[in-house]
Amino acid sequence: MVLNRNQRNLDILNQILGEEGYEVVGSRDLESLDREVQTRQQDINLVLMDITGFNRSVWDSCELLRSADIPFLVLSPQHHHAVEKQGLIYGAKGVIVKPLAVKELLHLIKSLIQD
Repeated sequence: MVLNRNQRNLDILNQILGEEGYEVVGSRDLESLDREVQTRQQDINLVLMDITGFNRSVWDSCELLRSADIPFLVLSPQHHHAVEKQGLIYGAKGVIVKPLAVKELLHLIKSLIQD
């Protein structure tokens, strides 16, 4: 599952992950992400959360993922120690700074899903 406010970025991630054989569900807002987690929890193997443009309530969604035992990665527009710390406190498996290196992202996704 991918959370990204920017439809173009959501489409790009959907294409990249789809080409690798992953089924992707995209969300542009926290409410639909939370709804998907609550209704399809058993079907979600990993969430990529681009926190760009979201307020602090994004961490509530991270807490929901952590409590549902769904691994997730936080995507951030800049390297900030505070974002990294918050992500890890709320259970992120890692914080990735954009722009994304596709090969490294795919390798990380594969390793997290196989765990």
